[in-house]
Amino acid sequence: MDSPVDVNLVVFQVNGRDDDLLHGAAPARAEDAVRQAWRQVQEQRDVQASEVTRIHSTWQPSRVDRVFLAGTFPRAERTHDFDRPDGDDWDTALDAAAAARAGQDSFVQAERDGEWLPILHTYDGPLKLYASLPLVDGRLYLGFAKTTITPAGRIGMSHLLKNRFEAMTGDELQELLDEACGNLARGLRFGVHDDEAKGRLVSVERGDDNLCAASAIVLGQFHDNVAHHVGEDRLIVGLVSPDHIYVAGASSGWVEEITDWVRTSPDTSGDLVPTVLLIDGSGNMEIIAERPTGRVPADATV
Repeated sequence: MDSPVDVNLVVFQVNGRDDDLLHGAAPARAEDAVRQAWRQVQEQRDVQASEVTRIHSTWQPSRVDRVFLAGTFPRAERTHDFDRPDGDDWDTALDAAAAARAGQDSFVQAERDGEWLPILHTYDGPLKLYASLPLVDGRLYLGFAKTTITPAGRIGMSHLLKNRFEAMTGDELQELLDEACGNLARGLRFGVHDDEAKGRLVSVERGDDNLCAASAIVLGQFHDNVAHHVGEDRLIVGLVSPDHIYVAGASSGWVEEITDWVRTSPDTSGDLVPTVLLIDGSGNMEIIAERPTGRVPADATV
């Protein structure tokens, strides 16, 4: 459902169902836009706040609305298209949003046009909502999402939610794994940088945008392929962002540098806390460093 950028369209997903989306709207500048939209939805249908699993808005909720969201929908995933301006410069923000508008809400577009990909996320994400398979120490998880790049260059992503995941049969899960990993592997390539003093550094790349390239660690041949390039079984893997991954041998001269890249990563694009992993030939993964403060989603701050 499209809307002009001076309107804050708010979409409420009910019980994780992609075909059960309720809509409300308010002026973009309204401090209580989400609250207004929720009132409209309740006039349309007798739906409980506890049934809402995802809330997507055109504009980032104000502080007033974040307090409302935290109190009314504490477990719902919350996303938005455009950040609110820091001050009162709404004219500039609206002009920028209009220029960037792809013509569709990114969540809806991902559902329609996206392809399944494996997604990495960590313990500060909404794990009670996402489909989650543990990878490391209850701190690093594997999920799935339909993803796409909008014409405006934004990432559209629609996560597989826990309730849908738990209802899948073993065959359906295997089919999803095969499809998601097959999509990820398509176009995957390894960039190799030789340094006489430090050894080899490998970057794992995927297409022009590297979308979800870091998820390559879940592919069956990942370790063997990279170990072949670096000439070492024990690997240091830097997940600098969901789309940027660097790998070197554990005894190479790159370890300290990769760790520094992770600890200083400015990435705020997803639910993955930048992380350094140690991976060996048996498939064992160990977290040896993370960005110190992690990433607390902005929408969770009240």
